Amino acid sequence: MKQYVVKTLGCKANLYDSQIIESELQKRGWTPFTRAEGSLLSEDVGLCIINSCSVTDEADRQTRKLAKKLAQENPHSRVIVTGCGAEIDPETLAQSPGVHFVIGNQNKDQLIDLVLGAVEQKNDVAITSDIQSSKLLGTVKTYKELQSKHPVDREWPALIDSFLTPPVHLEGHSDKTRSFLKIQEGCNSFCTYCIIPYGRGPSRSIRPREIIQQVRELVSQGVREVVLTGTNIGDYGLDWSNTPVLGDLIQLILDETSLERLRVSSLDPTEVTPQIFELMRNSPRFCAHFHISLQSPSSKILRLMKRRYSYDEVKACLEKIAALPAPLGGVFVGMDVITGFPGESEEDFEWTYQALSELPWARLHVFPYSERKGTPATRLPNSVPQSVRVQRAKRLNELSMKRLVSHYQRVLDACKGTKDSVSSVLLEKATPGWNWIPGYSSNYLRVLIDSKTISAQRNEVVSIQPLDLMIDSKGNDVALISKIIPSVHE
Repeated sequence: MKQYVVKTLGCKANLYDSQIIESELQKRGWTPFTRAEGSLLSEDVGLCIINSCSVTDEADRQTRKLAKKLAQENPHSRVIVTGCGAEIDPETLAQSPGVHFVIGNQNKDQLIDLVLGAVEQKNDVAITSDIQSSKLLGTVKTYKELQSKHPVDREWPALIDSFLTPPVHLEGHSDKTRSFLKIQEGCNSFCTYCIIPYGRGPSRSIRPREIIQQVRELVSQGVREVVLTGTNIGDYGLDWSNTPVLGDLIQLILDETSLERLRVSSLDPTEVTPQIFELMRNSPRFCAHFHISLQSPSSKILRLMKRRYSYDEVKACLEKIAALPAPLGGVFVGMDVITGFPGESEEDFEWTYQALSELPWARLHVFPYSERKGTPATRLPNSVPQSVRVQRAKRLNELSMKRLVSHYQRVLDACKGTKDSVSSVLLEKATPGWNWIPGYSSNYLRVLIDSKTISAQRNEVVSIQPLDLMIDSKGNDVALISKIIPSVHE
């Protein structure tokens, strides 16, 4: 029974951690389980690992629901929960139906040894989904202990060992063309709606020289694009420097590796420093794409959230990004926005809607505010009814889709009747049963190419001629239907 299932909830940092876990399992002879069509149960799965998210109460509920489901579908398997939910509230998870072992983020780097050791000790004991078969593994024992200790005062693993070597070409994995590389862990901000500092600890960073070595290893294995990720990468280097040094790291990667494309994940508006602007202005290898962790443009709401910037800084950042030179289509800017935060009046929301309508960006990722037990935001007055939060999110999603279609339409119109093209499109693996080969340009334009018309392979970089737009049936995504320009491809 050396087959496993890994389920990931939440952020890209969790996705990266799950890939590390899978890599360690495969080194020890375990293989990923692929469910046969129509199959509900399996006697072949020995481990089911859930890498949990705990950003909201709903995320915790999804973890418990998934654990129960996996235990029912795989009755001979041990179900393990790790991640932020396991770190923040291990007792509740340990008492949840279907869960056998709980391991927090403090001990995620030891997860495989802890789990396999516990399994060996219980190998002559019948495994059931009963609550009493659950066991907490590692150093966090109780929720009361967690609440009484500030994250800085607890022991957290340093990000320096070989466990963080990025895996490439995992068996059974999605085989993406880009590789995520976690450079930082934890957060020092303590926004009023967020529990994550308690789930991932204070900000810690991997030293630049080790990152350079990891990037070189990825390049040697054929990776053409790397995305720098972490809990809050804008704080990169704060644990050894008085100021963040993300810009220095980007410069070092561009100078000392042959990596073709480099992206960064979420940054606050004030974390896009003059150095980062200058690097993007001067290096086409630094992809013209930002994801801004905005949450709100309103200075009033930002103060309630305990964010460290105001509307004026948001506006200045986005206008500077819009002025950067970039490939056809300009710099792509996506932004996270929360609607219905406590204290957001109807007047506040209308101001937010108008402000976002006037600011330069390409896409919004909108989330109705969702409470998270234990956060200061749950104690704020003037809670917004859930139905109002959802309705406001719907309006912003409609605004986002209108803006996204317009963004793609301008690219399509610019290429019609001309020789203009979208260059540097990195092709990805086609989804089985789908007739389109997907890809992304360096400035994050999504491209679809008819698989019958090309012989190009996954991980190949091509130039394309846009032909039309495809808007998905749910109305929440857009792509350029395109053809490869033969002279460039050949």
